Amino acid sequence: MISNDEYIRKIIHLFNLIIPFGYLYVITDKDIMIQLLIVLSLIFLFIDIARHRISWVKSIFNLLFNRMLRVHELKGHLTGATWVMIGSLITIALFSKPVAVIALIFMSLGDTAAGLFGQRFGKHKVGNKSWEGFFAGLIVCTIVSINFSLLPLKISLSGALAAMIMEILPIPLDDNFKIPLGSGAIMMMLITPI
Repeated sequence: MISNDEYIRKIIHLFNLIIPFGYLYVITDKDIMIQLLIVLSLIFLFIDIARHRISWVKSIFNLLFNRMLRVHELKGHLTGATWVMIGSLITIALFSKPVAVIALIFMSLGDTAAGLFGQRFGKHKVGNKSWEGFFAGLIVCTIVSINFSLLPLKISLSGALAAMIMEILPIPLDDNFKIPLGSGAIMMMLITPI
């Protein structure tokens, strides 16, 4: 059974799509997008630190978001939202626009599908993830690859697979950081072979 708070968290996670679509259609200049994400990352980082150290910030933050946080986020680690900003900033800074956009869409849609499907139907576990979630996320990322022709299909499909491998591997990094960077790195390597 998935809680209402988890559904709300995943709906908020889908709003991350504003970053790749904003970069693709609105703020198309890489340098300006990086500057914006630096500012947003610093704001999110400040709030994340302040929620543990400043009582009035903690009270407001807890009132608005506490029910949706993971256990590790409650114990002092950065929230997934902060990792979205940091991961998006580094992804856009390191990779070409098509790669960054696709990798960030994988992070938003693939991770959401993997999380919800895995929590609901996951029986075959890999750590706290499941193979059922992995394949649900892979299907969603494959659909993204087929429908966004920013890259050759074989490259974006490789990125889709890499994204979901990064999601299921028990690497102690936040999915919002490791998914776009892992899938982006694979796609960049395939675009510019050594």
